[in-house]
Amino acid sequence: MSSRTVILHWTVIALITAACTGYETSSAPAFRLRFSADTLRFDTVFTTVGSITHRLIVYNPNQQSVKIHVSKEGNHSPFRYNVDGIPLMNECDVEIAGRDSMYVFAEVTVNPQNSDLPIRILDSVRFETDGYLQQVYLEAYGQDAVILKNAAIGNEIWQSVKPYLIEGTLTVDTLQTLNIKEGTRIFLAPGADIRIKGTLIAEGSVEHPILFSGIRMEKTYRKLPGQWGSILLTTASRDNLLRHVEIRNGTNGLLIGRPGTHPLPSVALDAVSIHDMSYSGLMCFSSDLYASNCLIYNCNYYTVAVFCGGNGMFAHCTFANNYSSYIKRKGIPVFSAHRDYQNQTSDVPLSIGCFNTIIEGNMYEELSLGNGISYRFDHCLLRTGADTSLPGFEMVISRLDPMFIAPEEDDFRLNATSPARDAGSRNQAENLPLDMLGNGRLKDHAPDLGAFEWND
Repeated sequence: MSSRTVILHWTVIALITAACTGYETSSAPAFRLRFSADTLRFDTVFTTVGSITHRLIVYNPNQQSVKIHVSKEGNHSPFRYNVDGIPLMNECDVEIAGRDSMYVFAEVTVNPQNSDLPIRILDSVRFETDGYLQQVYLEAYGQDAVILKNAAIGNEIWQSVKPYLIEGTLTVDTLQTLNIKEGTRIFLAPGADIRIKGTLIAEGSVEHPILFSGIRMEKTYRKLPGQWGSILLTTASRDNLLRHVEIRNGTNGLLIGRPGTHPLPSVALDAVSIHDMSYSGLMCFSSDLYASNCLIYNCNYYTVAVFCGGNGMFAHCTFANNYSSYIKRKGIPVFSAHRDYQNQTSDVPLSIGCFNTIIEGNMYEELSLGNGISYRFDHCLLRTGADTSLPGFEMVISRLDPMFIAPEEDDFRLNATSPARDAGSRNQAENLPLDMLGNGRLKDHAPDLGAFEWND
């Protein structure tokens, strides 16, 4: 066989081999990996409650495939990993084809830390190619919480030292009082409810409001509705007070009373914000309700609704809807008041009063008033097609944009040129000299409408 024939023979074998393998494999230091992030950061997670799953993409930018030895930094790490479909116990070997990538998924469950403050947790995943080490770091904060699961409680005082985590249903028994102090944070797991048979006193402050929220603290969850159930004030509940409280991300923010019942639960709300609810923000049945300086917005069904009798009084409130991509409105006006609810009619009289209040949304009609009710809208800005020259309406501005600063970013303060500026009744403002943020209303000749006084 000639030398030319030998060369041709081995060339053919080499080509056939390359065709069968498809690519060459290398672990040489020249073949570096690229990553979608150099650090995976988890928002604060409650101890014993797992986090959401973060994703890391590992790229091989080279023509040839790369063999990688993947390992965890610590054997007792609270982080869990899945590498290209393989649970990572301590270490494993994987291979990425040329110009290809793989996924690494990470979760964390933090053990109790015996600390009032969040504890920083660190770890890393190591990717080694032929002795060359690359690392991706992980960072999380673990927060201890007071965990209550399907609990019934009597007289209790909740402080802001640690957050409270509710699983299942928390019940405050009849004739008992739950007193929540300023700055306290209450987080509710999916499907969790708070049921008040006695009394709820939740008094926050401008600087340290009280928070009711879902358990996920990641930014993507902040405006997602339906993460937990409801706060229910039953027909036996009396003398409830909520001041400087934020309620967000649930199914029903405050659900007061029950259709077809005559007892009137009594509730006072001041500087309460309820938003991003999958069903209703504030929904009352046969209740005595007084709300001032309240902001309620972004609910799929009812934003504010008063049904089946009772008394609903609203002063210097802002009610609005359709400022979130997560909200899919069901054609229900922002404000509803009716003697009946889903074919149930009450013989309890229903009286509604709205003063220095804004009712706004993106529908033509955002006001729904049933027959046989007593109502008064005095110095209000309303998104309505009703004839506001009729009795029951006094000094009403209709169908003008209130010009909120940035409602898509949860900022419902007024623009400098808003028609709601200086359009309120001073008599009402003298009873509420401070707005939701503590700004004075009586510094000029007339107060502004809504929960916020314009501030230069």
